[in-house]
Amino acid sequence: MERWQSRGIITPEQGREIIACYEAPGVTAPGTAAHGRLVTIVATLGSVLLGLGVILFFAANWEEMPRAGKLSLILVAIVAAYVTGYWLRYLRGYQRVGTAVVFLACLFYGSGIHLVAQVYHVELNDPSLFLYWFLGVLPMAYLIRSQVVLVLAIGLFLGAMGFRLPGWLEAVSAGEAVAVFGLYLTLGLTLYGLGKLQGLFEPTRIFARVYEAVGLLTTLGALYLLTFRTWYEGNAYRDEGIAGSLAGEFWLVFFLATALAVFLLAGTLVFRVKRGAELLALTYEAATALLLLVAVYLVVYLPTGNDVAFPVVFNVLLLLAIVGLVFAGYYRPQEAIINMALGLFALDVVTRYFELSWTLLDRSVVFIVAGALLLGVGFVLERGRRRVLSGMRRAGAVPGAIQ
Repeated sequence: MERWQSRGIITPEQGREIIACYEAPGVTAPGTAAHGRLVTIVATLGSVLLGLGVILFFAANWEEMPRAGKLSLILVAIVAAYVTGYWLRYLRGYQRVGTAVVFLACLFYGSGIHLVAQVYHVELNDPSLFLYWFLGVLPMAYLIRSQVVLVLAIGLFLGAMGFRLPGWLEAVSAGEAVAVFGLYLTLGLTLYGLGKLQGLFEPTRIFARVYEAVGLLTTLGALYLLTFRTWYEGNAYRDEGIAGSLAGEFWLVFFLATALAVFLLAGTLVFRVKRGAELLALTYEAATALLLLVAVYLVVYLPTGNDVAFPVVFNVLLLLAIVGLVFAGYYRPQEAIINMALGLFALDVVTRYFELSWTLLDRSVVFIVAGALLLGVGFVLERGRRRVLSGMRRAGAVPGAIQ
């Protein structure tokens, strides 16, 4: 069908009508897919609630138990959850519910680490505990090929970095917040690069979207926070800079994340070139990532002496990223990416409005204008969204592929 359409033998509409006459093997009906996602969500929420209940029960009765009893109870709970998950997933065929029970076992594993640490008088805010939890959950995600467990593992990794930060900063000031956001931006690009590279290989393709989605959200969140002017107003940032107040471990992670992001995106480009694949979208993504990394290094190493330059730079970069998301959503095609880009654009417009007008106008005028602005922005975004999606469908995108 694609060859016939490219040669002009048939139109995209005729191609879709022809395909609709046949039932393609292996294609899941939309209703079935939605039902499966609902089962996954409900079962995962049930696992979270059950896990929280068991953890709270342990915490409430912890002091009354002997040490041997505590350790035995933790080990029994972890092993029982893993065995039950295996039985449901592989022996009974309840794949989604079994995965949710394995997710519950991962929660028990993490709570067990912290409870054992408490038994041996280790501080519960020790950042190593989150790292051990992450190292135990990540292999399980690949072993059972579960996206839900992988989301937990990536979240634990980002959380472990957050617990490490207080030891890497002299003080949690507005200036050093810039370094924190810069670090998470590089970590987000690293996760995104991992997703792109794993998407090239069939065994790991199932994990690519998780890495890409979490990496993209982390990167965009950090980039959005770097657009605020307040971080650059302090004298500690403008006059002295923040590079000298950061520990060596911070720079080690910072440089390693940067090197990995560049290596992963460059490696993906090389693999795609060897396979003769199109590089238009990936080339743009790699160039944008490189531009963001350069901007992050400048903002950490090079205080400008004023509080305007970097906010303007990062607002421009955020706008470029939004345009890139719209392009990527149209090119793939995926409506969810376009919706994310338009939502981020609306958020940035409203944020900049409040940031610039809050101290200049009367509060009532601020809210009146903000309401009118939101209605206007919503109208423009919905109109633009309809045009983009209409163009995607005219270009021959299969409606069922838009998610």
